Amino acid sequence: MEVDFIKELENVKQYLINNPQSQSLKGVLGFPFIYSEEEFMENYDTNVKQLVSMITEFQSWIREKSDSTKFISVLGM
Repeated sequence: MEVDFIKELENVKQYLINNPQSQSLKGVLGFPFIYSEEEFMENYDTNVKQLVSMITEFQSWIREKSDSTKFISVLGM
């Protein structure tokens, strides 16, 4: 399961790196609240870069923790 989760994060990250049309992000990212999509779009380029960075850091953290931990629980995603 860990590998699948890291792969899925990588797929999202690669999608973001490839400069997607802003209208297509809702289907990929979700935006559970109306205002969250509006706020994301206000600083689109910056937010995409920050999201790519966050995903990269999260992937590293998962790999690091999976060496020393049998299970990783992710809450609130």
